[in-house]
Amino acid sequence: MKKIITLLIVFAISLSPILPVYAEDGKVTYDGNSQQFIFEPGSKHSLTDLFSNFKNVMPGDTLTQKITVKNNADNKIKVKIYIRSLGAHGDSVEFLSQLCLRVQKSKDNEMAYMFDAAANETSQLTDWVYLGTLYSGGEVNLDVTLDVPVELPNEYQNKIGYLDWEFKVEEFPVEDGDPIAPQTGNNLYIVLWSALIICSLAMLIIYLVWRKKDKENKDNAVRC
Repeated sequence: MKKIITLLIVFAISLSPILPVYAEDGKVTYDGNSQQFIFEPGSKHSLTDLFSNFKNVMPGDTLTQKITVKNNADNKIKVKIYIRSLGAHGDSVEFLSQLCLRVQKSKDNEMAYMFDAAANETSQLTDWVYLGTLYSGGEVNLDVTLDVPVELPNEYQNKIGYLDWEFKVEEFPVEDGDPIAPQTGNNLYIVLWSALIICSLAMLIIYLVWRKKDKENKDNAVRC
């Protein structure tokens, strides 16, 4: 039986003469235990703000923000993840209409455009767009590019634009015959430790058998 969970996020774009600070990538992690999304890094503008690289932008800037969407559910659960845009907040429409936003998804080592329009629009993200089916530890990467025109008027200085995106997840149980889920680093360590323990047990058994045979040989020699 599938479960559907949706959550709204907000990211903010600010225009300021202050030099930008280069920050970490955005992360959207689905936590299966709490059945909710966790958004990082957040900002003073919004706790769900993913776009730390889109702050203090200047006319003529072309900025890119990487976003990793990851499934952190139990390995018995696979999820289908979707995204859609609800557009700009009412007081942000005019400002964001001056900027161009592009969203690309990595697929088979190639980048496919999911969105390419003015930042205030919903365009190709008006309806739910499927990002992928992710097993435990699986992830999909998005590259978001923001183009700020050189001729952007001074009236937008210190302006902040708010744009709403929404994520949705459908939970499904992993079934027999499903593709093998991608191995995470932790799973790899478990496999290595398991192999080491098995080898150690095998060596211990061989050693005990050898000692037993050696003792039997010595006992036989004494009896002779």
